[in-house]
Amino acid sequence: MEYRSVTERLAVPAFLALLMFVPHFVFSGESAQTVQSFLSKAAALEKVQNYAEAENVYLRALNDYPGQPEILKRLGILYQTELKFHESIEVFQKALQESPDYPEVHLYIGLSYYGLNDYAKALDAFKQELKAYPDSPRAHYYAAMVLESIGRPLEAIENLDAIVSAQPDDAKVWYQLAKIYRTQAMHAFQQVAELAPNSVLVRALKAESYDEDQKYPEAIKEYQQILKEQPNFPGIHSALGQAYFNNVQYAEAEQELRLALQEDPNNPMANYGLGDILLKNQKPGEALPLLQIAVMGNPTYLPPRNDLAKCYLALGHVQQARDVLLKAVEINPKAKEPHYLLAQVYAQLHDVTNQKREISLFENLDKQNEEKRQDATAKTMQQPK
Repeated sequence: MEYRSVTERLAVPAFLALLMFVPHFVFSGESAQTVQSFLSKAAALEKVQNYAEAENVYLRALNDYPGQPEILKRLGILYQTELKFHESIEVFQKALQESPDYPEVHLYIGLSYYGLNDYAKALDAFKQELKAYPDSPRAHYYAAMVLESIGRPLEAIENLDAIVSAQPDDAKVWYQLAKIYRTQAMHAFQQVAELAPNSVLVRALKAESYDEDQKYPEAIKEYQQILKEQPNFPGIHSALGQAYFNNVQYAEAEQELRLALQEDPNNPMANYGLGDILLKNQKPGEALPLLQIAVMGNPTYLPPRNDLAKCYLALGHVQQARDVLLKAVEINPKAKEPHYLLAQVYAQLHDVTNQKREISLFENLDKQNEEKRQDATAKTMQQPK
């Protein structure tokens, strides 16, 4: 696999914008203010892309304050902005000689080596940054990019997971995770197709792909063919039952899900699907034990938890319904349905204060979701066709 140069991988304006980010340090005393004045003047010149004069300012600053690591770091970033990667590395190394773990210097050295396509040295630099600052999201991110480039996707995923565990709303990182997982999935699919062409394994992967793309009729056809060719194929009844369920073919889904539970009574999704169907058919007593198993098997998945609360409400077990829903809100405070159901619970408990609070929370979340939907629609319409 060929890897592009840094100028091909990254649009230069975006790369420059990334490298222009520099944290502001507070210095104390008269001499520190003088250092800060040099840095402020150079930053102003960089902002208008007067890089030659900014470099002169940094060199004058180093003449007055030899070896000052922040000045050296800023000068290195300037060289990096100009894509002078070798010069930047030399300056960053001088900063580390003065202060071996100075913040972000190893990170920027890694970026310079990354720009030179020297992945081994880039990765080593990012690891050095993470050794000193284990929670650095930028070091984790670029370490992941290098690891993916050199064919080590599982380690790349570990670094990206470290970011989203601390910053779960970082869409850029989730995008990179999705890309890696998709690439790995496609590679695995190709391997199966080469090793076992025209097999039920290939057919099963096609069916699952249709399922993920919400092409349920196509998925159903593939699963039905698997059932004909190999009736004992592991998980076939569960998969076909879920496809029927998602395609709103509840009678067919119920039949397949019951067969799935004969094979695996503790299958969380099969228990959820069948429990949901029974609840829809106003059979909460039959649905209850199934949904209890579904919640135990997948505690953070909210749909079976919401259904379980509905079962408890239908059976008059209001306190149990409240407990289940409070846990749902704890798992995901931004989910609407638990708040809506909690309002019903508190109405039955004659708790007007909490009922009003839950209604207000539900309405606010509903409004926020609608605004997000409208914003997404507007952005889509603004994109060039």
